[in-house]
Amino acid sequence: MEFSSIEITWMIHATEEGEKVVKKIVERLHLSNYDVKSFNLEGHFGNPILLYKARLIGAEASKFVHVLFSSLSDTDKKILKRELSKHLDEHGAFYIRIDKQLLCEGKIELSEKDAIKIKLKPKNGLKFDEKVSYYRGLLK
Repeated sequence: MEFSSIEITWMIHATEEGEKVVKKIVERLHLSNYDVKSFNLEGHFGNPILLYKARLIGAEASKFVHVLFSSLSDTDKKILKRELSKHLDEHGAFYIRIDKQLLCEGKIELSEKDAIKIKLKPKNGLKFDEKVSYYRGLLK
């Protein structure tokens, strides 16, 4: 299956070593610095937060999907497979969250807190059931 885009977002808080964390995320996810953009935000108490976004298309998107799913543990794959409907929207886009801190240590694991958010947006043309079958295949 081809993807129209892969969107990856994460936040860096003032208490983190931002440059180190971003460098590790870019390296571990095989991103290019050219793919990553940052935005300044302000937290609830006025603290600075940096929002990072990366958008991949074409061959880069396909490469990323391979890296992501081949790096997940069998346990995480089973969880995603069991809860697949919770990770899909009505268009067949697949949403996944991975642990930012563990990624910096070289591990890719699912997480809901302090997560890197990933949206896999497939190209139009496939039926919803075909997209679901493809995702199930990635999770074997």
